[in-house]
Amino acid sequence: MMYGQGGMGLPRPGDVPRQAGKGGPRMNWLRKQEWPWWQAGLLLGLLNMVAFYTANYYLSVSTTFSRAAGMVVGVVAPAHVAANAYWKMVKPIVDWQFMLVIGIPIGAYLAARLSQRVITFSTKLPELWVNRFGTSAGRRWVLGLLGGILVGFGARFADG
Repeated sequence: MMYGQGGMGLPRPGDVPRQAGKGGPRMNWLRKQEWPWWQAGLLLGLLNMVAFYTANYYLSVSTTFSRAAGMVVGVVAPAHVAANAYWKMVKPIVDWQFMLVIGIPIGAYLAARLSQRVITFSTKLPELWVNRFGTSAGRRWVLGLLGGILVGFGARFADG
């Protein structure tokens, strides 16, 4: 028997035992409702080490967005892309990192489907947010975009 969300395979109070699903007991680890943070982090770190060892390059995604921008601009202004110093150094091509970025939402979708968990979305704002910023949708958009720009800038600045 397996338990729903117990860390390290151990049951939590209130967990209900469930039977092995399709694919037998060997595939049950794929159907976990949630993975403990340390397992997911450990596997991601190991994947990064394998990527660095085999490709001599670490996992990163921000360069892919720069390459995608180069591809989009190349459709409209190919001469600009050809003359741009950055895109001469970082060619706007589809490489393994580009495929990784495409695979992230696909993997997230598959993980959500395999977990067989119903995910509900809520428009309720956290109390801390409301106390600090209010309930304005416009303010949320502006701060969300500003935060995304800062994270993207930081990632590019750190070469990752």
